[in-house]
Amino acid sequence: MSEFKVNENLTITLNEGVFGLWNLETGEQYEIFERRYLDRIFELNELVGMPYTSKPEDGILIEAEILLIGEKAEQYQNTQKANGPWGWDPISKIFHLGSKHNFPSDLTNTEENNEIGYVNFCESIAESAPNLDIEREGELIKLPPWNINAIDTYSLKKALWERTTSRNFNGESVPLEIVSNILFTTFGKIHGDSHKKNLAERGISTVGYRRSSPSAGCLQATEAYLIALNVSNLERGIYHYRSHQHVLTKLDSGINADLTQILCHQNFAVEAAFLIVMSSRFDKLWWKYPHSRAYRSALMDVGHLSQTFNLVATAHKLNTWLTGYFIDNLLNELIKIDGFNEHSLFVLAGGHGLQDPLSPGVAKLLKALK
Repeated sequence: MSEFKVNENLTITLNEGVFGLWNLETGEQYEIFERRYLDRIFELNELVGMPYTSKPEDGILIEAEILLIGEKAEQYQNTQKANGPWGWDPISKIFHLGSKHNFPSDLTNTEENNEIGYVNFCESIAESAPNLDIEREGELIKLPPWNINAIDTYSLKKALWERTTSRNFNGESVPLEIVSNILFTTFGKIHGDSHKKNLAERGISTVGYRRSSPSAGCLQATEAYLIALNVSNLERGIYHYRSHQHVLTKLDSGINADLTQILCHQNFAVEAAFLIVMSSRFDKLWWKYPHSRAYRSALMDVGHLSQTFNLVATAHKLNTWLTGYFIDNLLNELIKIDGFNEHSLFVLAGGHGLQDPLSPGVAKLLKALK
């Protein structure tokens, strides 16, 4: 009797009435049309540790590497023991394995031009390209023009060395001119249409544009929403930044929500002069990158932009703070996005205060405990 094991690195889905099974180890996906296969997986899981007895369904389960027999079962268990327990919840493991690139065809050597497939793919999706210039409805607010002198004399080394995370803001206002500079330098279309024109001269049509930070596929899937808490010459409220026009769209006058609750009671954040919520337009990424791996790209994009924001805000002598700790649905509601095609990923803060990684509340508590 051979030893057997059920591969635990799989997930079962229900989509549009069809049950699917995803082997997260190999990346292979299967449709399940007969319940007996699900029943057999359940039965095998109940029988682990007992002698293996074959059933008709097992051939397909073995081929899909869901049921592991003999040497494969032993290898699987040895790998599990060597790796140890996964440190997060199962959802994170599904994301980790499900966003891996597992296609062995990309490892084969061929004399064919490897770029042909990429060019053909780009041509096949060209007609369905999404609109990258996002324009929310609402009152348009003109922003001051970008002032190059604001950061031209501030060296990169100085910005890198002086950048720090601060949780001690004093609530003082920040001029709109500075916020405008930060928005344009971080999220703006700083090169205009030069990228598109340069490629057009080479016979290439592109839907993307360049910011000061790299972006997956040049799609600029990250949108910026300004929460103006105390910005001089700008009404307190919620705004969307139109990257391609360098203007704000007012989404809400005032802030009709409890920001401290939305930010999981990180109370010090409301003393910043402004917050910037970064969302990702998943629908842009879906167009060019239909595999779940592209979710990684969305996360990396906001990481690039976060560091650019840090350096630019530091050059304007502001304190900065970043967080990914918030109530997702409440933050999505605040900036009026659906949370499906577009979702909040990260929050930036800028303002005046002390350069202290400890919030006033934590500092006071620690002092009292001494």
